[in-house]
Amino acid sequence: MKKRVFFLLMAALMPLAMNAQQNASVHIDTTVNACVSYTWPINNMTYTTSGVQTAIVGDTLYILDLTINPVYNITLPTTVQGGCTFTWGDSVYTTSGFHSHLFQSADGCDSTVNITLALTTTATRSYTVTACGSYTWKGQEYTSTGIVNVTDTSNIYCDSILTLDLTIVAPEQKTYDTTISACERVRFRWSAASGYITAGNVNNYITIDGYTITSDEYSQSTASARAMFHPRTLDKCFDSTVTIHFNIKRNVITLITEQVCDSYSITINDEQHVYTSNATDSIYVDKAFNGCDSSVKLNLTINKTPEVYITGDLRVAPGSSATLNANSNQNVNYTWSTGSSAESITIPNVQGNVDVWLNGRNNSTGCEHTAYVTVMANAAIDEVINDMVNIYPNPTCAKININSAEPIKNVSIFSMAGQQVINAQNANNVDMSKLTNGAYVVRVEMQNGTVATRTIILSK
Repeated sequence: MKKRVFFLLMAALMPLAMNAQQNASVHIDTTVNACVSYTWPINNMTYTTSGVQTAIVGDTLYILDLTINPVYNITLPTTVQGGCTFTWGDSVYTTSGFHSHLFQSADGCDSTVNITLALTTTATRSYTVTACGSYTWKGQEYTSTGIVNVTDTSNIYCDSILTLDLTIVAPEQKTYDTTISACERVRFRWSAASGYITAGNVNNYITIDGYTITSDEYSQSTASARAMFHPRTLDKCFDSTVTIHFNIKRNVITLITEQVCDSYSITINDEQHVYTSNATDSIYVDKAFNGCDSSVKLNLTINKTPEVYITGDLRVAPGSSATLNANSNQNVNYTWSTGSSAESITIPNVQGNVDVWLNGRNNSTGCEHTAYVTVMANAAIDEVINDMVNIYPNPTCAKININSAEPIKNVSIFSMAGQQVINAQNANNVDMSKLTNGAYVVRVEMQNGTVATRTIILSK
């Protein structure tokens, strides 16, 4: 900084002493580090020593702060000893003698270092090894303690003499005899540092000398298996004879094969299981007496119960005959309360109310259903006006239409069990689509008090 102030003063006074120079109104500073010498492009002068230089060009004052760094040529005073080869910098030397190498100094200048190199024609290396049972070195297995010398000729520049100081530790002999109890099946394996050897499901494990074993009935010396699964190490230097006895027990399975109608229910461990379609299932129960799993296995066939209903003459005049027809949505065998198995029966001389039932059984599934009706012979209950009322279509899939010569006051629809399921005021049509398939009694009451009834079949 002091030098810079000095030269700024000199630059300010110089115009007074040098009338031939123009006044310098601008100055530019430059700092340079160079090796050996530096040529300043401002005045094309070459400098070999450090210092501050100035030059005025036009109205500009140039100031150069220059540092000249030296280069070195160093020769090491002692001979450098090497092996078969000597690596120095980025070069590898394979011959003895005087060698030079170019390096860069800390200042970035090239410097030369000279050495006298002495290489040998033979290299020696020593190794000390302790192993369990045996040790393989350079493709040769050794089983006893001693000194082993080997000449390594793989180096193209010189041979190497390798010396192995080998100590062999004799394996400890161990014997194991154990029993494994298991359910259904057992696999066992030796586990080693290289991983596990196994097949199938592994249900049981046993650890011997830090190794996990879990296969079918097995008795084997680890010495023969060691090379594959059980390598010797110094912390586990032993040979073991392992005998394993297996006690294989069976899981307890209760098999239930059922063919049922509509649904099947079973309660296990206070939990109810309900099935409404064919199913194959296994439900865990608990541990059995032998300690293995106890479960229930279900093979279920779920069949649908047939729908059976009766149509025909459900209202007749006293002393008349009533003809009833059997209907079903499946192929079933019929049995009437009269003992008949026909699809139609006739009940003669109906007086009062006659209860009739019809059973339909699907012999292939065993499912059955029974329908009940009452044939009524009492003309005073409803005055039948067949010619004045028409209800259609019959059977229907949803809606029925009612044509009447008299204004309609009320329409009631009853199930065959006598339960009213629909009631409509002043209606000429009624929607039955929300009802289940079957036979229904439609009662139509007119404004004049007369009543007409019809049996309608709903089949969606």
